[in-house]
Amino acid sequence: MITGEFHPDDAPDPAGFVEMLRQLKDRSGLTYRQLEQRAASAGDVLARSTAADILRRSTLPRPEVVAAFVRACGAEDQVETWLRARHRLAAGRFAPPPPASDQPPVDAVTTVAAPERTEAPRPRWFARPAPLVLLVVTVVAALGVGFWIERRDDEQRTATRLPDPTASAGGGAPSSSTPRAGRSQIRPARTPHLCLTEGRDDTGRYTKEIAVQRPCAEATPPDTSLEPVADGRYFIKWFHPVFGKGCLTVREEDPGRNLLEPWNEDDCSTSRPQQVFRFESTGTTPDTYRIRPDRSDLCVGLRDDDRGVSAAALVEPCTGGPDQVFLVTALPDD
Repeated sequence: MITGEFHPDDAPDPAGFVEMLRQLKDRSGLTYRQLEQRAASAGDVLARSTAADILRRSTLPRPEVVAAFVRACGAEDQVETWLRARHRLAAGRFAPPPPASDQPPVDAVTTVAAPERTEAPRPRWFARPAPLVLLVVTVVAALGVGFWIERRDDEQRTATRLPDPTASAGGGAPSSSTPRAGRSQIRPARTPHLCLTEGRDDTGRYTKEIAVQRPCAEATPPDTSLEPVADGRYFIKWFHPVFGKGCLTVREEDPGRNLLEPWNEDDCSTSRPQQVFRFESTGTTPDTYRIRPDRSDLCVGLRDDDRGVSAAALVEPCTGGPDQVFLVTALPDD
């Protein structure tokens, strides 16, 4: 059993609730694989990919997932407390904001949305959600369901139409010198079952969402697309079903220097070289490229040459190594 008690009833909103779950896991000292094994021993189903996924989000996990997660973390006696807190948040009963006598009153939608701007750090593309998005989130919370919808079937259908990464899309034709614009998957060439998508820094030094490699079947949302700028240069855009579009940006400050994080589309500009990437064909394997920030001698690679799930993408000196070669596969438009 975990020593020290958490107070999920104090969670001000779904993001705060998930942050407490993250702290519960950290306190347990268990890996995702160990959580999966402990859940199975208790008769629960908690895939390690599911456990990792709920901690990357800011929406409420399903009740049965919360219960299995809390039990696996060794807090069996607190399961009822966690479920009660989740039910409160799912019903839209958020903790009130701190009193501020000199602030004007706000409507219900703004009251619900305020913690999203002040709680756990958000990626830059979450900075300005549209009012309609806030209304949708509020309505979904009032219905007592999590916002994230399972897309496993769609993802599997997408995976089945991917071409063989070792074969040309044109049946032997040479690789294009630049990738096709539009919806795409960007995959490390040496581990083509993984895709670049959103995740978290597994070192814990930077807490906002960043680009990592994860199994392609679990890589959406967000959807990735390439938006051409000029001369083989592109924005790498992410489209989130709730928060809209953002562009991958090389972070230039600590913590998280050189990692790739999404910025809100309003903050994306061709005048910012850290947001524009050159795709240089390797000239060998079809559809393989080195990805380089504009006006830079650096290349996108994987931290510490890591092949593992959740390894972070970052910019680093170009080595010509296999961790800096990516397959760029065009996907059909929905």
